[in-house]
Amino acid sequence: MSFASLWLLLPLATAANAQEPAAAPRATAPAPAPAEVDALVAALGAPTRAARIAAQAQLLALPESADPLLASAVAPAGFEAQAALDYVRAHRPRRPQACAVAGGKVRVGSSFPPDQNAPHDVELAPFTIDDIEVSCFEWWRFVREAGGAAPESWRDGRYAYGAERVPVGGMTGDEARRFAQWAGGRLPTADEWEVAAHGGTPSAYPWGPQYEPRLQGPGQRTWRGDGLPPESGSEPADRAPCGAVDFCSSLSEWVVLPDGALAVRGGNYKAGAKELLRLTRAPDRRVTRARDVVGLRLADRRR
Repeated sequence: MSFASLWLLLPLATAANAQEPAAAPRATAPAPAPAEVDALVAALGAPTRAARIAAQAQLLALPESADPLLASAVAPAGFEAQAALDYVRAHRPRRPQACAVAGGKVRVGSSFPPDQNAPHDVELAPFTIDDIEVSCFEWWRFVREAGGAAPESWRDGRYAYGAERVPVGGMTGDEARRFAQWAGGRLPTADEWEVAAHGGTPSAYPWGPQYEPRLQGPGQRTWRGDGLPPESGSEPADRAPCGAVDFCSSLSEWVVLPDGALAVRGGNYKAGAKELLRLTRAPDRRVTRARDVVGLRLADRRR
C-alpha cells in the first residue's frame, strides 16, 4: 500500500488536545463486547481497503466506555494495521454531551442597532443543546451511512488529516436539517440558540456584555495549517453559562426562524470585527447556501 492511499485510511496529523467542556452527560452507552472490538481491530488488516476503512470508522465511533478494550487490543501484523489502531486510540472524537437550558420567559436581543435584534421577551420550553458543534468525523459518518453531501472542501469525500475533532462547515441549510434528523435531534431555533449562548442575561459575549480581548480572534490565534478551525473547546473564553462552547469563535451555526426559514447565528474564526462575534447579532437573513464558516449543533438530540 502506498503512502498516498494510506492517508485516506489513516489521517496522520496530530491535533491539540481540546479542553473538555462541562456539560450534563447523556446516558453512557454500554461498552461493546470484547469480541466485537477484537473483530473490528482484526479487520484493520483486512485484504480490501474498503473493509479496513469501515473497521476504522466503527472503531472511531465506539463510545468512550470502549477505551479500556482498545487499550489492550492487539493489532494484526503489519505497519498499516498497527498505525491505524494507534491513531484510533489517540484521536477518537468525543461524543457531544447534552447541556440543559431552563425554559420560561427570557429576554433576548439588544439595543445595539447593528445587531438587528431589538430587545424582546420570549417564552421557551426547557430544552437541551449539544455542548460542541458537529464534528467532521460525525458528518463523515452521515456521508457514508446516509448518503449526505460532503463539503466541497473535502478531498475524495473525506475530511482533512486529523480533523476528527474539528467542527464541520460547508453544508447547506437543507443538509443541516437532514443531518439533524439522521442524528436524532433538531436544529435549535434562533431564540434557543441565543439563550443557550448567553444564559438569558442577555450578554453580547460569553463572558459578559462588553468586548474584551480575551478571545484569540483573527490575526491572534494559531489556526490549523489546513485552514480549518481548531478543535472544539480550544478557546477557553468562548464558553456559555450552560457549559457549551464555541458560540462565537469557531463556526457560525444554522438556526430556525419563527416562520421555519433558516438563518445563521454566531461569529466565526474568519470574522474580521468584534461586532461580528456578538451573540445577540441576528440579521434576519433567510439563507440556504453552503459556506465554509457555517456549521451546526443540535438541540434535543435523543441519541
